[in-house]
Amino acid sequence: MPFPPGIEHLVDTLYPPARQALALEVASEGRRLFWIGTALQLAIYAALYFSGVSAALRSRVEGWTKRPFVVPLVVVSAVLLVSPVLMLPFTWYSSYVFEHHYGLSQESVSDWFYDWAVGAALSVGIGAGIGTLFFRLVQRRERVWPLIAAGLAIPLILTGSILLPVVVEPLFNTYTPLPSSPLTRSILDLAAQHGVHASNVYVFNLSKQETSANAFVSGIGPSERIALSDTLLRTFKPDETLYVTAHELGHYVHGDLWRGAFYGWVGVLIAIAFLYYVGAPVARRWPAWSRGLSDPAALPLLLASLALFGIALQPIGNALSRQIEHNADAFAAANTHLGTAGVRAFARLGSQGLAPLHPSPAIVWYFYTHPPLDERIDYAARQAGLTGAF
Repeated sequence: MPFPPGIEHLVDTLYPPARQALALEVASEGRRLFWIGTALQLAIYAALYFSGVSAALRSRVEGWTKRPFVVPLVVVSAVLLVSPVLMLPFTWYSSYVFEHHYGLSQESVSDWFYDWAVGAALSVGIGAGIGTLFFRLVQRRERVWPLIAAGLAIPLILTGSILLPVVVEPLFNTYTPLPSSPLTRSILDLAAQHGVHASNVYVFNLSKQETSANAFVSGIGPSERIALSDTLLRTFKPDETLYVTAHELGHYVHGDLWRGAFYGWVGVLIAIAFLYYVGAPVARRWPAWSRGLSDPAALPLLLASLALFGIALQPIGNALSRQIEHNADAFAAANTHLGTAGVRAFARLGSQGLAPLHPSPAIVWYFYTHPPLDERIDYAARQAGLTGAF
């Protein structure tokens, strides 16, 4: 959508047209890498299954031990470990070479490999535990496992949400209380007005990995926190930082962390139904490679099926996310009355992260978890009554 001249001039000052053009190139290449990565991941799953590797591994482990939980534990761990290792060259290119080429990252090689290794270890460890539980549940409760799995998902999701900011996130970045400053006092005053204690607001060293600014909320209940990047505090003006913080406060006040946990549970229910009605007959389709849904050898096929299902449902989840993010934007506009700062903040975010200013509706519909940049700028300007030069 076109901006009024005054707003367009301000946006172009902070987000120069040359960078806007570069953002289109970055976004196009990013989408291409997304589809290539998806295809490679599916190819790995297909190769592990249809080559008989997962079935051979299951049979080999069955020959080693009679303990029923060991077979799914070993097979699931192996499949989940092989996948990121085989994907490593592509992951290196897409998240290191690509981002460094466009100046989006300044992370060192050693730090990148550390983050990759920690992420892979977490995925394998958590996935192996959940996968083992899943296969044992299907083996022992073939008729009612969906009901039991749906119930077990609730404490698992809540526990994961609670532990995320206090256990997982500190593995990748250092989180410290906001340093004392006039800006800090403004942030904490705004937070206190909405019942958010100072101990819930942190700054983290994103500059270790990225050049752009960021802020987010995470956790549930006692672990809820608002995190602001050091790049945000260093490169944004105080009123812009306050506006961005107010957006995150909006998530906090609206209960979006709990809403996200609920949506996650609904997603699990959908996945369970998919596995029960689609995954089970598919797993029996090729008896030479798997004996059914309860067979850990079927894991690569089930993961590929879930991935394809997730690709189909992605626009629905993204639409829900965009509405939540818009509501947080509305909260920031209503509670700071800093419309000009909001326009500047979004322009800076776009320039730093090379986000397209005017993406096509089709791209927004499928890929975007946040409202597009032009809509966010336009909303901030309209809420502040900014319709022309200022």
